Formats: sequence, C-alpha cells, structure tokens
Amino acid sequence: MEEYREYEGIGSGDVDIDKRVVRTLQQLSKEPSESNQKSCGDIHQAKAVYRMLSNGKFKGEQVRKVSAEESVMRMEASKAEVVLVVQDSSALNYTNLRETEGFGRISSNKKSKGIILHNALGVGVDDEIYGLLGQEIIVRSEPDESKTPKRKIEEKESNKWLKMMEETEKLLPAGVMGVHVSDREGDIYEYFERCEQIGSKYLCRRTHERKIDSGSRVLAQYIDGLPEVGELVLKVPRDSHTKRQAREAKLSVKFGAAEIVRPVNVPKAAENGLEKVRVYVISAVEKDAPQDGSEPICWQLITNIAINSFGEAVQKINWYTKRWRVEDFHYTLKSGCSIEKRQASSETKIEKLIALYSVIAIGIMIMTWFSRVNPDVSCEVLFTEDEWKILYCVAKKTQFPPETPPSVYEAVRFVAILGGFPARKSDGEPGVKSIWMGLSQFRTILFAKQFC
Repeated sequence: MEEYREYEGIGSGDVDIDKRVVRTLQQLSKEPSESNQKSCGDIHQAKAVYRMLSNGKFKGEQVRKVSAEESVMRMEASKAEVVLVVQDSSALNYTNLRETEGFGRISSNKKSKGIILHNALGVGVDDEIYGLLGQEIIVRSEPDESKTPKRKIEEKESNKWLKMMEETEKLLPAGVMGVHVSDREGDIYEYFERCEQIGSKYLCRRTHERKIDSGSRVLAQYIDGLPEVGELVLKVPRDSHTKRQAREAKLSVKFGAAEIVRPVNVPKAAENGLEKVRVYVISAVEKDAPQDGSEPICWQLITNIAINSFGEAVQKINWYTKRWRVEDFHYTLKSGCSIEKRQASSETKIEKLIALYSVIAIGIMIMTWFSRVNPDVSCEVLFTEDEWKILYCVAKKTQFPPETPPSVYEAVRFVAILGGFPARKSDGEPGVKSIWMGLSQFRTILFAKQFC
C-alpha cells in the first residue's frame, strides 16, 4: 500500500512537519471519506493534524510541487511521446461553514460560498494516469459592476486556462508533446493565440460562434457544410455519478481547416497579438442516439494540430474522451474523500487539506488504471505479503490464503468487492467509487488486525 515517503521532501524547513505530512497522508488514506478524527484513529492524532494545518511553515503548494514532480517521473518512466494535459474546474461548496473565513461566491446565489478548484491532470493516450501537474485555488471576489466588457484576459477568471497551460508546459519532459485538452470553457481566443505564440498544442470543444477568414462566414456554418468523411464507433463508458450507461456510439465525423478572426471585444495584449489564428476543426455527431434520456454526443472540436485524414481526426476524438479522467478526479475528491465536508477555521487550512486529499485521490485513480492495463502482474507491486493475504481471506471469506499471490487484476477486484462491487459478468470493470470505498474498508480491517 502507498507509503507516501516521497512527501518527506516537501521542504517546509521543519523536519518534524515534513514527517508529519507523510504520517497524515497515511492516516487520512485509511478511510478517506470519514472525518479526520476517525481516519487518524484517535483525537490526539487528529489534533496533531490540525496543528500541522495551522503551522505557517506548511503550505499546500509544497504538496502540489512534489505531486507534480511525481507525475513527471511517471511520464518519463512510461516513455510516452504524447501527454494529454486535461484542464477543468470544479466548485467546492463550503456554504455551511458559516464561521470559516476566506471563501468567495461560487454561483449566482449570493449566499453560496466556497472556492473554485482548477486542475490540470496528466493523462496518457492509453488512459494512464500520471497525476496532477497543476492545481489552482480561486477565491472569487464580489463582481465589480463598473468593469467594462472589454477587459484584458489577465483581469478575468478565464485567465486560469492560459496560466495553467504555460505552467504545465514547462514541466513536460524533453521530447514529449503536451496537448492541452479542455471542455467548452476553454474556448477562448486569447488561449488559442497564446498557444500559437509559444508553440503549445491544444484540443478544445467549441462553444462560441466565431467569424472565419475576412468575410461574414461563421465557424458553425463552415462546419455544417463539411462533408462526412467516415464513421467512428466510440465506446462510451458507464459513469455512476452521472448515471450514464455504457454504450457504443456511432459517430459521423467531419474535419476541415479555417482561420478564426480576433473578436472585436478582445483587445490586443501586446504588439505581437495575432489578428487571426489557423485552426483545424472536427465534428463528431452521434447517429441513432439512444432514447433513454442519455445525452447524445455532439462535439465540435478545435485544435492547432494539423488534421489531414480521417484517421488523424479519429485520433483527436479519442484524445478528447480522456477529458473524462479529470471528471473522475473531481468525483473521487468530492465523494471518495468528502472534501466538501472538511471543516477548518480558514480557507487557507481547507486549501492544505485539498492538497493532501488530492494526492490520495490520484493514488486511487492510478491503482484503478494499473489493474486494467497490467492485469497479470503480481499484486505484490501494490500490496505487501501480509496485506494481500488478509485481502484474499476477507474477500473470499476463508482462513487459508494461497501460496502464490493473486494478480493485480484479482486483488483490485477483491478491493472493489469490499466496496460493494457485485463482480458479476454483466457489471464490467470496477470504477473508482467501488475501489475507494473498498480501500476504506480494507484499511479499517488492516488497522484492526494490528491489535489482534
């Protein structure tokens, strides 16, 4: 099981704090969905955690830095040539923490308060989870009604996309092409412009209508007029937290190239600002969509990576599906680690907890991925001998473990079974929810075994 020893090097300037960070990660990961006191085992250990959170020498950024370094090491070990840097935001609601200071509004409701969490997750084209490359905590101030619509991107919250792109681009190993993937919120002209200027690659879902070339044509009209070049059958995975059922979607695919003209309400940031950017567009529209209420796929994607064939268009569509991984991360953080139920006296302390639980959430996701792509490897890469024997006996309801350790695939399914996964043939593969619930149960069992 994960020991988190690499986090002894967070560099707080206090050896005791560095060791306490490791100890805290080990304790909180035992039962990540439970209260800090229950995860820690007793009130004295829980108080030690809160003392660490109150210590100014310990900062969430220290944890995030090590987490990013670990992510880069996984990339280098995988020898990946392409890494998808998937960005997305999620609102964390702390409205019930009425006495906690430092939060901002998270919706149009003036009474709501919390933070906006913006993450950049490193994902392989084969779905490998490398880890968090960047994380930004955004506390919104009250809107200034005097501001004009024609503001520079640096004055807007949407600047988070540009900042994260630039910061994570610097982290990528030499020889690795990073592709910055975003949903519709990343459809920002200044973002496309900045990527062109520094040589970054992006893949974004279109939402805004934009003029193309120098005439009056708009992008939607151009895409509508493109010919279908082929069909793609895409496997849409089951998603328990959105109640999406697994299915095969037949997509009609189109692609083309155009030049997007700078919008009139976008001021030039510098003399080298671009009046237009060349983009490649992809349309993927589901045919014969199910009538069960599932949202049919209807994607229009924009990228600055040249697309000259149906195969290259299909590749980019498959890359875009990896954006689901950052949604898995947010779900694991919220449901698996109950991050919105954490209590502290200030936003700064909550921020530190977010950094710690983000590490735990990533660990759960990596285990899920590893068991799927390395099913036959011995489970001793994840569990000690005592751990896998206990896991086997509990899952199989026997007192006699085998002499040979089970595979990673079998062991992770044992964990998922503890988390409520039925493990029937029709159930497919366990998801992050059953795995984090199973890990919570298993770590409780391990803790109890220490006193037997």
